Amino acid sequence: MAITSPKDAKEGKVETAARSWIAKPILSSEFVDDPPLEDVYVGLIRKKKDISIAIQRVSSILPGFHHLKRCFSEKLLLAPVNCTELSTEREDSSGKERSLTEDKLRTVLRERGFDLSLLKDDFQMIKVPARAAKTKAQAMRLSNIWPLNFHPDVNVERLIDGSVFTEYQLGLIERYMNVAVQAARLGAVGNANCNGSAVIVDPEDGRILAIAASKIDQHPMWHAAMLAVDLVAKLQGGGAWEFEEKSTQKDTVASKTSKSIDQREAANRLTKETGIKRKCIEDTPLCYPTSLSKISLPKEESLECIVVRRGRRNNGSTKSEKIAATNAEKCGPYLCTGYWIFLLREPCPLCAMALLHSRVLRIFYGIPNENTGVLGSKTVLHAVPGLNHRYQVWSGVLEQECRQALQDIEHRNTN
Repeated sequence: MAITSPKDAKEGKVETAARSWIAKPILSSEFVDDPPLEDVYVGLIRKKKDISIAIQRVSSILPGFHHLKRCFSEKLLLAPVNCTELSTEREDSSGKERSLTEDKLRTVLRERGFDLSLLKDDFQMIKVPARAAKTKAQAMRLSNIWPLNFHPDVNVERLIDGSVFTEYQLGLIERYMNVAVQAARLGAVGNANCNGSAVIVDPEDGRILAIAASKIDQHPMWHAAMLAVDLVAKLQGGGAWEFEEKSTQKDTVASKTSKSIDQREAANRLTKETGIKRKCIEDTPLCYPTSLSKISLPKEESLECIVVRRGRRNNGSTKSEKIAATNAEKCGPYLCTGYWIFLLREPCPLCAMALLHSRVLRIFYGIPNENTGVLGSKTVLHAVPGLNHRYQVWSGVLEQECRQALQDIEHRNTN
């Protein structure tokens, strides 16, 4: 289902805002780098009138090259030089390697019923793309080497060209990142490996659920993203850590902690009685350190008006639709399912994995983390094969402001 916003009807009348930043999608290398080239054999067709029959016959005998046009300029793609099914071992200066010789290929074609008289005597060896293009930009470059069979993925192209977001959404993204910048300035204590702040937002209603700043001076695992996820867990009656701050506001903190415990017990009782997990019974946002609660928050506006809530309880129609509709108000997501998170800085492996396990939908960060960042700098974690969840990631949001904030934090922490 397409994502829309309340402003979509007026979108044509809204002028594009002049922004100092561009949200850059962090994609796997298969979308960024051109596919490698491989050596293949081509046969030169003697007569143009035989092109159609030659393509039909070779495609049935040696299927493959589905991402390429089988024939171009009277050159017929036959087989890759390193075709493992047909190749034989040969010895060279670097040792044994598997390679398909021209004589072997000719023999295979003859044995499988291909009419070699359709081709000129000698085959040629050329380079073609080894796999299909994933983007329009790749296809444009690769088509200069050999004609392609290419069908663009609309969703991928929207990510790349930025049209996945409306001007309305970009404005809200900027506001939420501004909250992250303020949070970092107020309370972040990190190190070169991980530092900054985190803001978790429910895109359904634009509500900020949690604001956190790095506090590794109090606990080695209290990175901003880790704290923010734990705060969301507290909203759902869970949470791993009890936060206590050394300040003159001990009574206030104790009161908040006591309130949190009472609410958690209430949530647990409700769960036992109804079998339904209560949705965010506390006032939001939860903040750590609590000094972040003085940050002026943007007006709550939905980032998405219509969106499929994949993974959320009671999503979709069932035979118990009436009961589900009644329970929907009480029912929340698993941790951060469907939520968006805004980070001052690219997360370290610990934070990135926490966000993956908590099922965050989208991650936005301001500046890269060259030391330990795994969402673009050192690797692209969400592109690793075999993951049971994948979030989408963008970098560069308010990049200048985030960079200045980090410099100020580092200067403050060294003094």
